[in-house]
Amino acid sequence: MALQPQPPSMPPDARRALLLKLCVIVVMMFGFAWALIPLYRVICEVTGINQVVQADTLAEDTARPVPSARPVTLVFDANVQAGLPWQVRPLVRQLSARPGEFVRVEYEITNASNRRVVGQAVPRYLPAAAGEHVKKLDCFCFRQQVFAPGETRRFPVVFVVDRKLPEEVESITLAYSVFDVPGSGG
Repeated sequence: MALQPQPPSMPPDARRALLLKLCVIVVMMFGFAWALIPLYRVICEVTGINQVVQADTLAEDTARPVPSARPVTLVFDANVQAGLPWQVRPLVRQLSARPGEFVRVEYEITNASNRRVVGQAVPRYLPAAAGEHVKKLDCFCFRQQVFAPGETRRFPVVFVVDRKLPEEVESITLAYSVFDVPGSGG
């Protein structure tokens, strides 16, 4: 009859110490996994990763209207990605504003389908160089929008045209392209 080798025996104090170390490691792993979500968000905010559009920062002298400034024609437009069952339209197509003056317009969005849809709007500016002079404070393009079947909502777009807008820019078109968000459960 062959003898089975016995595992080396640990003293009870060493077993307790090992168990304590393993418990600490498990708690640290759980804590790290729990902290990953807010840590990921902070890293994304700092680096700009995973953000289609961010709120513009507003310099202190940007939002002071200049009474003698020439008016700028603002034109509003929107288009929708093929296959996205949304209707997007600005409630005002055109208006005039002076650089430094706050502007508020509304866009109306309707989900014309019988299913839940998630979309994201991306702004475009014409001329493209004017984009750096449009400082948005509130915009539906800052986050994804979820619509129930047949739902209609209005969204404000609040912005200021920077007082440093070049004199040769007499008109700015602010247009939104709206895209379906894949994998959003829509």
